[in-house]
Amino acid sequence: MPDNGSGQDKNESAEKTIDNVESAVESEPSSIPAGSSPEEIESGGIEGKALPEEPIEKDNSAMADSEGFIHGKIIPNKGFEEALLKLPGVQLSHAMEIINGIREYVDLSQIKAGEDFKVRLSKEGKVEEFVFYPDIITFHILKRDPADGKLKYSSKIMPTEKRYRIIEDEVITTLNQALIDREDVTRNIRAVTNGILECIVSFNTDARKGDKFRILVEDRFYNGQLVTGSKIIYASYEGKRAGFHEAFRFEDADPKSAFNAHYTKEGKALIPSAMRLPVDRVHVTSPFGMRRHPVTGARAFHNGVDYGGPVGSPVYSVAPGKVVEVKTTAYGGKQITIRHQDNSETYYLHLHGFLVKSGSKVGPRQRIATMGASGRVTGPHLHFGIKSPKGEWLNPLKKRMIATPQLGGEKFNVFKGQMKDITALLNDTAKYQEWLRKYDEGPQPEGFYEEYGL
Repeated sequence: MPDNGSGQDKNESAEKTIDNVESAVESEPSSIPAGSSPEEIESGGIEGKALPEEPIEKDNSAMADSEGFIHGKIIPNKGFEEALLKLPGVQLSHAMEIINGIREYVDLSQIKAGEDFKVRLSKEGKVEEFVFYPDIITFHILKRDPADGKLKYSSKIMPTEKRYRIIEDEVITTLNQALIDREDVTRNIRAVTNGILECIVSFNTDARKGDKFRILVEDRFYNGQLVTGSKIIYASYEGKRAGFHEAFRFEDADPKSAFNAHYTKEGKALIPSAMRLPVDRVHVTSPFGMRRHPVTGARAFHNGVDYGGPVGSPVYSVAPGKVVEVKTTAYGGKQITIRHQDNSETYYLHLHGFLVKSGSKVGPRQRIATMGASGRVTGPHLHFGIKSPKGEWLNPLKKRMIATPQLGGEKFNVFKGQMKDITALLNDTAKYQEWLRKYDEGPQPEGFYEEYGL
């Protein structure tokens, strides 16, 4: 029986394809020849050949500070490698050691242009210390251990104060414009709000002037300064034609859980998708696209995405299909290939153990294997690839993928408790904001403080 983690959704029988699933962003055609196999790409080059190196111009204006650190920033449309190599004194071997040292702890698909890092080199020309600080409270640190001479990882996260606020307004033209017009709405809050409400309201047919929206935002502050990454934990929309709709954020115990998302009060996922995530924990150690192979150092096109995790973690099929190959290779290790009904194929490499055989039929979110470190790797992870019916490698990170269409079992019980807490928080925040509004108006009648219980 397929194991989808929380019960089979009634509509799953209608999910037939992968390639026609709506993408979050239009998938990029790959520059990898259709005939290239996953293990060839994993070996560090196309058909075993490394791609030519591109010269990187050094930023000679970067000077060491009083502690010997040279500071850098993530470059737009680039990753750590190029940003590191621009710094004077930093060589390819330094960059490789740093990237391999943090990939198990930092999701490399989430780094953004402008984020800060610093590196200190020893007199012997080795990396002595590296610090990546994407915001004012988070520090990822690599430091040379004199005992064994290796870089050791540690992290420091500063304590923050959580504050909540309600953003509510009327729609005059469009929801997006109503959000743009507000000074208290960041670009990220606007994008997430649009994404949530577009899943529960048909704006093309049901939205009307005068409709109302309401969102509850969780902000974090450090020493009075707002930390980037405010979180929307509740959103609702109400209109004469649209009716009333609301969504709540579910938080699993693991902050990187694949189930962390927004759901309706019935536990239904907001994003419709025929594709399930192949893992329970979403931590990308190597994104799709150009990269330097972590073992060989050769610059090549990475035709899939690597999800990090411990050996033995479950690996799931992402859609219904038939297992067409179960094999072991020198580079890809233990691997499974599944062909789906539209003739697209998905690839699962570096596995530890197989739970299906060649010829087996699988369902969405069915356990097919366990994560491992077989083949040529630096550590345990799943290499997951998607090949279109035309033989092109697609970017999995640009496909809409969810853990489950419906929360069930213990997760739904936890979600019900979280919804109750969010509703209470919503009411308390509304009371507090109304109190502030009246306070700002001037002197209030006797009993003003007691009226709101604050």
